[in-house]
Formats: sequence, C-alpha cells, structure tokens
Amino acid sequence: MSFNGLKDLYKQVILDHSKYPRNNGEVVDGYKLEMLNPSCGDKITVSMDIEDNIIKDIKFVGTGCSISLASASMLTEELKGLSVSEANLKIKDFLNMIMGNDFNEDNLEDSLALQNISQLPARVKCATLAWKITEKILEENNK
Repeated sequence: MSFNGLKDLYKQVILDHSKYPRNNGEVVDGYKLEMLNPSCGDKITVSMDIEDNIIKDIKFVGTGCSISLASASMLTEELKGLSVSEANLKIKDFLNMIMGNDFNEDNLEDSLALQNISQLPARVKCATLAWKITEKILEENNK
C-alpha cells in the first residue's frame, strides 16, 4: 500500500471512531474520572469495571474534537479485557507514540492511526486525554 493509501486509511479509521464511537456510555458502579483539556474544550469521562486485575468493562462519555473522541473510542476497544499490567504497557506505548518516541507498534491497534499527531503539537493533548485519564484510574486502583 502506498503512503497516501495508508494515510487515507488512517484518516478513515479516525473518522469512523469519531462518528461512531465504541463503548460510549458509563460503567455504573465502576471507577470513574473526568478531565478537561482547557486549550480546546475537550471533556472526557472514562469509567471502568476492574475485577481480579482485569478490565472487564470500560466506557467513556465526552464532548470535544474528533481526535479526542476517536482516541477515547480506540482506547476502550484496545483495553477491554486486558490485565491492568497489559493495559499500562499499551498506554505507555500509545503515549510514547504520540510524543514521537520509540514504542512497540505491535502492541497498538486502531490507535496507530493517530501516530502522526506528534507532528501537530496543538492536537497532542486531544489525543492523549482519555489515555491519561485511564492511566490515572489504574494508578489509583493500584494503591
């Protein structure tokens, strides 16, 4: 596949997740955290059910740009069913990718479509918001 073909595919993946977000909603009686990206107004709440160190369910609700909503949708698909340690590794790889650092490409799925966000500094916070919220929830759960 040509570079332009891959770019178009990634754009389609982002648009699909933005228009038809997966796991949109709230996990009742789960861990929940909301954060705001004041630079562009994105507001995301991630909620999850963690049982026996496994993410049994994860959902999000939010408002914001297509990048933040698509990224939150990708996050929920990629983390559901993982152990907390597997989820932490995936979050670390995603954040490294977005920052333009080395990461394990094999550990990411649809979220690879956001790889070039590192070239758009104003959009980095949009792409990382849901992932940082989830990282904080997992950190708090580990205490």
